Amino acid sequence: MKRRITLLAILILICTNYSVAEDKTQRNINALDELTITTDKATLKEIPGSAYYLNEESLAAKNNTAGDINRILRDVPGVNLQEEEGYGLRPNIGLRGTPSERSANITLMEDGILVAPAPYAAPSAYYFPTAGRMKGVEVLKGAGQIKYGPYTTGGSINLLSTPIPKKDNFDTTLAVGNDSTKKIYTTFGKSFEQGGFMLETWQFETDGFKELPGGENTGFDLEDYSAKFRINTPSDETDVRQALELKLQSSDQSSNDTYLGISQEDFNENPFQRYAASQLDNINVEHSQVYLTHKLETSKQVSLTNTLYYNETKRDWYKLQSVRGASLAGVFRNPSANDLNLGILKGLASEDDALTLRSNAREYESKGWQSVGVARLNHTILDKELEHEIEIGLRYHKDEEDRFQFEDKYRMDNGKLVLTSKGSPGSQANRIGSAEAWALSVQDKISADRLTLTPGFRFETIDYNRADFGKNDAERNGLSLAENDTSINSFVPGLGLSYEFHTLLTGFAGIHKGFSPPGPQSKDGVKEEESVNFEIGARSELDSFATQLVLFFNDYDNLLGEDTLSGGGEGTGDLFNAGSVKIYGLEFEVAYDLSNELNYETVSLPARLAYTYTNAEFDSSFDSDFFGLVSSGDKLPYVPEHQLSLSLGVEQENWLLRADASFMDSMTTAAGEAGLASSDKTDSYFVTDLTGEFEIRENTRLFATIENLSDEEYVVARRPAGARPGRPITFISGVKFDF
Repeated sequence: MKRRITLLAILILICTNYSVAEDKTQRNINALDELTITTDKATLKEIPGSAYYLNEESLAAKNNTAGDINRILRDVPGVNLQEEEGYGLRPNIGLRGTPSERSANITLMEDGILVAPAPYAAPSAYYFPTAGRMKGVEVLKGAGQIKYGPYTTGGSINLLSTPIPKKDNFDTTLAVGNDSTKKIYTTFGKSFEQGGFMLETWQFETDGFKELPGGENTGFDLEDYSAKFRINTPSDETDVRQALELKLQSSDQSSNDTYLGISQEDFNENPFQRYAASQLDNINVEHSQVYLTHKLETSKQVSLTNTLYYNETKRDWYKLQSVRGASLAGVFRNPSANDLNLGILKGLASEDDALTLRSNAREYESKGWQSVGVARLNHTILDKELEHEIEIGLRYHKDEEDRFQFEDKYRMDNGKLVLTSKGSPGSQANRIGSAEAWALSVQDKISADRLTLTPGFRFETIDYNRADFGKNDAERNGLSLAENDTSINSFVPGLGLSYEFHTLLTGFAGIHKGFSPPGPQSKDGVKEEESVNFEIGARSELDSFATQLVLFFNDYDNLLGEDTLSGGGEGTGDLFNAGSVKIYGLEFEVAYDLSNELNYETVSLPARLAYTYTNAEFDSSFDSDFFGLVSSGDKLPYVPEHQLSLSLGVEQENWLLRADASFMDSMTTAAGEAGLASSDKTDSYFVTDLTGEFEIRENTRLFATIENLSDEEYVVARRPAGARPGRPITFISGVKFDF
């Protein structure tokens, strides 16, 4: 990849000697707008629920470095984050207290299309879209988001990729940083009277900030390529507007990452060390997607969008699984009884076959068709004019996860892993989980004067199949095939309302059913997750001032859980119900340009504060292999009680300086609170990032970013196995060309 980055950098530098010619006539391009949840503040006022939109300007400073989705979403209240490897490659995102592990309990989309590897059969996001190439992020919670399903409890996140530009555009960013970090991001596109295109690549590599005893690389390489092509009706067509857009995207990631953390004692000595036993750990992820979208507007009152989509993901995480038969999570749960095992993990000589490394090879396929129609009409009842915006969505979706795994055995010899027994492909896990789903959503936004009422529902019918071929049938002849079929039908209603008390103040409230499908099961008996969710709030906006306050309450009937290695379990993939849970909290956001108070005409001082309070408790007592013994009132793991983010900027026409700070409360890593040791919690932390940009000449800007300015050391997680650090102080600087 280094050679590829060097050649591309030379090409880009040559290209910057000329500017792309701008069409002075500025043709009236008649392409239809991108499909989004909400893209401006005016639309936000009309949504009967909690909605947030981060535009390109908001993301610019965050994307100067690795484009970490965790740092991007810190600005949004109600989002629960648990970092893992420090760069946001495999984020753990929850909304309003939903379990955050691998972002499996939220509806994750790119450009309005489900983008998790297998959203129904295996939603854990081992692939996550490259946040650095996104031009917007939408977060929707409350009753208004049930149309995006299938996960409707917490909410939806829609990542907006780079659109085809309305005029000729050529942007390039070149950057370098510590830990041998290199980045190239470039996009080129233009529009014509009846079409347009966009080409884009994001490439990032780093040696990583963690340290192996042998000095091996602990970083990653990532290459991401995208292209969009559009044809559309000419500008003189006024009655019927149409556009056909093809999107192609491919990414390849190789990350030298591990599930193996370190003990608290070793963390106190050096939080960034890694044990010798993780020296071969590596995950390769290949992803490709194809979207074909047709957009039609017959008038201002009727529109129809149809999309065919296909996503394919392949990943193989070759990583340490166990030591002398003991699970890694078990070693750190009781380190005093595992002195020998810990010693081997650190490099102490061992017997043959003492260390097991598993090839966690999985292939995912996700495909389908979705149609969204919108009709607007007016009528009068009792002298009151009612405006309707009726949206009907229909989706057919099919996905699957194919596991074909094996294990190798090693010994530790002078701090190096030596292969002693080679495994056979398919001898560890050899099964396919698949899902086929139809979903129908109907929503009617009814407006009368200052009141907007939005009733709606979602209906899902899902057929699951789990086919386990067994560990001795690598050819999959079906000699010991064990199959299980399950079907689910779910009706998810919701009702939202908003009322404009004043041009400056809008109140809103909502109630909706929460639903999470259980996925393919090895045996019957696991129920889908259901809840009833409430919210009430208000938002206000005036010129450069905006604020929003929301109270929410989620009442789970039966929380759904899964035994995974990433969550600190045994990795069986078995599903289980965890009883009733109650989650309530508060979300608050305020933004203001302080220059209005100081009467500065040439300088703006944008400031923003976001705060989230969340209380998540089990409402029943039970005993499970995953959570252990749980008592009513115990805290739900990995849900922080307090989160706070702050930002303050100084901006002028040709330069800017911005500081972003965030506070994350400590989180319990096991059920309960009273009597938990410090090793059962993460650390609270307060981290500050600083970004500056300066325009040295037209279309050329220098930038520099420092993340974790105070170089704070803190534990962000104790799963999958052992303590894991947040990223230390990080520098990156470069140049942006915009033509």
